[in-house]
Amino acid sequence: MTGLILQIVLVGLFSNVLCAQSDSAPEPASSLNSEVSDLKEQMREDSLNIKEEMYSHFADIQSSLLLLHLIDLIKEVKEMQGLARVQGEEIKEMESTMAEKFDGMESKLFEELKKLETKLELRSEKTESKLVNAIEEMKSMIVEDIKDAESNLIGSMEEVGSKVSKVDHKIEVTRSEVRLISQQKLTWQNSTYGEKLFSEYAVDGVYTASGDIWGLNPIQHMGGNARNFMLIVDLGGFFKIHTVKVWNRVDCCQSQSLGVLVYADDELLGGINEEKLIFNFIANDGVYARKIYLKQSIPNWMNLREVQVFGIGPYDEDEIEN
Repeated sequence: MTGLILQIVLVGLFSNVLCAQSDSAPEPASSLNSEVSDLKEQMREDSLNIKEEMYSHFADIQSSLLLLHLIDLIKEVKEMQGLARVQGEEIKEMESTMAEKFDGMESKLFEELKKLETKLELRSEKTESKLVNAIEEMKSMIVEDIKDAESNLIGSMEEVGSKVSKVDHKIEVTRSEVRLISQQKLTWQNSTYGEKLFSEYAVDGVYTASGDIWGLNPIQHMGGNARNFMLIVDLGGFFKIHTVKVWNRVDCCQSQSLGVLVYADDELLGGINEEKLIFNFIANDGVYARKIYLKQSIPNWMNLREVQVFGIGPYDEDEIEN
């Protein structure tokens, strides 16, 4: 192989030299030129033959290398097949071992489950009996507690009933007693004299003999002397009226209360027609009212020391109707 390559190289170099010489030399004779041309042609043919032979050698070498590589691959495939067989056998052995182990574990698990079921059944029976007994005991206790509660409730109700009856009796006694029912109740008047002598002074409980109407003994005083001016006392409930007592002022001007009419709601109880310190207006039997009106019937002032309403109650209107 190496000798063939050297021959090709020498032939190429020789042909190059001849070409160079032919180019640089003077023109020879015709016979010499033909010989040189024949020689060149021969050398070219030999070079081509050598190349073809070299290419065929190279092809043979490549095919040999491929064949060797293919043989190596076949050997590796056979070795791998052998390893695969060995591993397959090992896997089969492992599968059989695991199957045996699983079978043993399954049998043990079933046995444990059966034992657990029997234990649970025994415990459930015991628990059920205990639960039934506990429920029965609770039922009996609840029944006893209910009976005790009923008896206590009946006793308490009887006691409450007696107390309520006593309270009702006291209320009825209190309602049946004639007493002062107007003191410190709500009042109203059309106008106020000096912006100080308010309507609430008529029910403040102060009605002394002092003439100090601006301090010790304040009075109610209208701010004008017009007709139909009035003082209203709201009793705060529905009462049976017994007496309305009107206290006139003591310092002076007692005539300024002349013409005042006293009403229990719509019922006229009387009027002031003379100059004196105290007036008592006694209601007829069966007079009930929520408010007391003191109305000026003539163009005159109204200034009073105190207004006291006595009666019994309070009542519901349904009670009176029945």
